[in-house]
Amino acid sequence: MLAFVHIHKTGGTTLQWIMRSSFGPRYCEVEPLKIAAPYVQTPWMAPATAADLAYLEQLYPNLESIGGHHVQPHTDLHGRYPNMRYFTFMRDPYKMRASMYQHGVEALGEANCVFEEWLEEEQSRNRQTKMIAGTADVNKAIAIIQQKGIFVGLTDRFNESLLLLKSLFANNLNIAYRRMNVATGETAAKRVLSSPETRAMLAKGNEADLELYNYVQRKLYADWQREYGHGLADALAQFEATLDHQPQPKTTLSFMSKPRLFKLWLLWNAEPFNGRNVTLALAKKYLFYRPKLQLNRIRN
Repeated sequence: MLAFVHIHKTGGTTLQWIMRSSFGPRYCEVEPLKIAAPYVQTPWMAPATAADLAYLEQLYPNLESIGGHHVQPHTDLHGRYPNMRYFTFMRDPYKMRASMYQHGVEALGEANCVFEEWLEEEQSRNRQTKMIAGTADVNKAIAIIQQKGIFVGLTDRFNESLLLLKSLFANNLNIAYRRMNVATGETAAKRVLSSPETRAMLAKGNEADLELYNYVQRKLYADWQREYGHGLADALAQFEATLDHQPQPKTTLSFMSKPRLFKLWLLWNAEPFNGRNVTLALAKKYLFYRPKLQLNRIRN
């Protein structure tokens, strides 16, 4: 079982499409059957459990891979699948937190998402460490990564990380993907990243993420590079050359914010993704899994 831990604002949307393209209806983005305390106010942070996987198996008898924000390795998922292989991507904590703030501004408007107030919200702090460890404990996060052999790619080295992931960890992945120009400015994120004062504010309350990222970048990722060997630079150049020849239609954030239209548009222009697999994965998710899940929640 291959499990993708989708940490927010780390390039995970592209990775979701890679998973759909690779596994089709044998892949599912897991959601919890119930959202319990303390996640009622932040349901996107609620971790899935072994019970959620047991329910999922009834709907996906050929399940080979899972992913999503709710897949978090600090829970009991590994107990149900002892050979589960986790992977995730992490991002420079300054950029990641600034991108989270940008998302808040786009969702609420800047007047309703005041930077200084937003920084005080618990959900804005150490998000990457919490997704791994369930708490802002960097030592626990590192121990989980080591004990469960989690592959951690770097968003800032996205293409190279994909090559390492496929070569060393999951050779059945189809890592061909389409680059999309989704950003239209990200003015709020750029503003808080450009000032030394606001960068210092981004660091405060984000100390665990900064320490964890430093460990991943300097120790773990460097080990993956050494394990791949001397041919990595050439392989990366070749991979990026193939990406440069892929169709690159421009896509705006406003269009992407309409999920159904955006997904239909991508299906119409699926290349280089496996269009059949993506279609089957999305059809099973939205026409079968989600309705069954909602019905089960209503009954219980």
